[in-house]
Amino acid sequence: MKVKGSITPIVTPFDSEEDLDEEALKRIVDYLIKGGSNGLFAVGTAGAFYLLTPEEKKRVTDIVVKQTAGKVPVYAGTGGITVRENLDLAKHAKTVGASAVVILTPYYVKVDDEELFRYFTAFASAVDMEVILYNNPARAGNNISPALLERIVNENSNVIAIKDSSGDLVQYGEYKMRVGKKISLVSGKDELILASLTMGGDGVVSAVSNVVPDLVSKILALFEKGDMRKAQEIQNNVSTLKKSFGGAAYPAPILAALTMLGVKAGQPRLPVLPLKAEQTEKIRQALVSIGKLR
Repeated sequence: MKVKGSITPIVTPFDSEEDLDEEALKRIVDYLIKGGSNGLFAVGTAGAFYLLTPEEKKRVTDIVVKQTAGKVPVYAGTGGITVRENLDLAKHAKTVGASAVVILTPYYVKVDDEELFRYFTAFASAVDMEVILYNNPARAGNNISPALLERIVNENSNVIAIKDSSGDLVQYGEYKMRVGKKISLVSGKDELILASLTMGGDGVVSAVSNVVPDLVSKILALFEKGDMRKAQEIQNNVSTLKKSFGGAAYPAPILAALTMLGVKAGQPRLPVLPLKAEQTEKIRQALVSIGKLR
């Protein structure tokens, strides 16, 4: 399976009692598919995996797979820190029909390349499905180096892609040189969608595409057509919206933006609070400036 196109790390909504808002989640799935998302990544960073229990992670994956109804692939995140927890979540993902499973580096604990290799290999060798690696060193504290990625790919034939959120284009380029013919490369930085495509990337996992799936999909379509000027204009709009989030913890800024656009998207869960009025106003202004609100 080729992982490509505009993939949305779907946000996870909660209700006023801080329970999983299943109906809001279904609405968001429909909104994203209608808006042009080519795939959905459930239980990722934008999906606030860190706010979910293992059973809730399973439930989110189940809902997203069922609501998608085969229209686009669903990539199921695990978000666990141990191989055992991740394997349990992967087993469930396969059972409910996810297209592939996504595994993040360990977080909080700092590990070396040998430990990362054994961690990913222990997981990949034990799952009967395709695996996407997730590199997010700024948040997780561990980085998948190009040499390590090459070793993992060479030893595990079911590793089919890496989502790289490092923002390091030099590293991304070396990924391409070492393993670009063997696996898909997708960027996880909203500000670098077009840049990653020009370096040979296969697609993007864009948090902002939760809000403007049509714009992110359009960047890829224009790039394929060779219309770089127009693609850059839309990239600038996407970057403007992402900047308006101001570093607020997910899922709060995405939920606020969706609500402004008329999608009843619920609210976050503690320790994440709904945005303050001034934060919400910055997002509203950004949506106006890019033509999504009047």
